[in-house]
Amino acid sequence: MSDECCIKVEVPEPIVKRPRLVRFRGIDVGVRTGRGFSVGEIKAAGIDAALAKQLSIPIDGRRKSVHEENVESLKRFLTQITEITEAVRVKPAKNVKQTALNKS
Repeated sequence: MSDECCIKVEVPEPIVKRPRLVRFRGIDVGVRTGRGFSVGEIKAAGIDAALAKQLSIPIDGRRKSVHEENVESLKRFLTQITEITEAVRVKPAKNVKQTALNKS
């Protein structure tokens, strides 16, 4: 198959907080990319687990936190997917001949 027929949309990467370590005296050291989105983030974005698996969205069942950045990135991803599917469904308008209307 050629690449022209397929549209590729990248799945967003989940962002999680790094664990606080004793070595850094409990100072927050920032964020990193995680294994997957939490179930709460997926539900907050309006996606169920079956649809998430179909869209190849990684799910991390161990995480319980809900980060707003991840929810927003999932919502943006969902709007991109719906725009692409709606564009495929729309058919171009047919050329309507006006001759039948102009005969009167």
